[in-house]
Amino acid sequence: MKKAFKIIICTLLISLVFSSCEKTSKRINDLTIVQALGIDTKESKTNISLQYLNLSENSGSTEQLQGNVTSVANGMGENISSAIFNTSKTVSKDVFFGQNKIVILGCEWAQSNVDSGIDYLLKSKDSRPDVLLAIGYPDAKEIVKSKENSAQIPAENIFSLIKLGESNGHAPSVTVADILNLYNDETSDIFFPVLKAEKDNVKCIGTAVFSLDKYAVFLNEEETMGFLAVKNKFESGILTFEAKELGKVSAEITSLSAKKSVQIKNGKPILNIKIKTDILINESEKTIKKPLSESDCKAVQKACEAKLKKLCESTVKKCFENKSDPFMSARYLCIKDSALYNSMKDNWRDNLRNIEVKAEVKSSLQRISNNTA
Repeated sequence: MKKAFKIIICTLLISLVFSSCEKTSKRINDLTIVQALGIDTKESKTNISLQYLNLSENSGSTEQLQGNVTSVANGMGENISSAIFNTSKTVSKDVFFGQNKIVILGCEWAQSNVDSGIDYLLKSKDSRPDVLLAIGYPDAKEIVKSKENSAQIPAENIFSLIKLGESNGHAPSVTVADILNLYNDETSDIFFPVLKAEKDNVKCIGTAVFSLDKYAVFLNEEETMGFLAVKNKFESGILTFEAKELGKVSAEITSLSAKKSVQIKNGKPILNIKIKTDILINESEKTIKKPLSESDCKAVQKACEAKLKKLCESTVKKCFENKSDPFMSARYLCIKDSALYNSMKDNWRDNLRNIEVKAEVKSSLQRISNNTA
């Protein structure tokens, strides 16, 4: 713990030395060093929650540092900037965002104010392109307040939760830069991981997808896995499905790659998704006392491919039916047929319903023992 905290302090010092803001001349103890920013709606105003390092209460030696070393401050204003300014009045030290790790948008706030949030992220001197973004359900304050099982810096745990969640199929990892790039693309739509505080920690519960600046649809945990697979972000995870004569099977996806392209048929675009994956059989309902035969393995492969194909197709269609394209499908159409793209782009979101979606999945079953093959 002592070594970890020294690393944190060194990182902060380096950031302060190389930061271009005026606060670089001040000591760490003279700053309110923000770790997480939460944005909610309260009484028709913007309510801000800041999780920050509270080093003043841990001014002794590093051996004495135990448990949480952060505090949370709150304030309200007409918009994000004024709310942060009002919050800064309660902490007595200049607010420093150079170490901020994550911005949480409250569910209610995000559904009606996401455009103003993007404007703040685009223009504010405190915004950084590598900061993660997420939506907190039902609000951001509960996420920012979470103690994460008495972690020293809870925001770091939440940051790691999202980063790991993307590779394991639980949540998309979205930065400020990602959102700004999508938002500035006239035919692409933004999306956020959705977090929920439960008891003393935070979990990922799905993905919120937008159409332009309006909330469009929620993807549950399983659909989020399909979403990440289509976007070629999903690396490994557990997929459960029914296999012929084997009952319910759980397979571990150990690697996955996806490629997207568009073809034209009878003047209409088809979005093709080709997926290659490696799988391991973790558990099967009806083969406890006997090893899996060759035909059993083929049945598992076939069922796994069918499950993943259906999951990917249904997730894309769900987004398209709600007038949202977080997959940048228009770019693939433009590459294939620029004339057709030009005829559709002005009403792109209305035209999404007319795009056929086809997924093709090919798997390779990894054999690790005589009990699985």
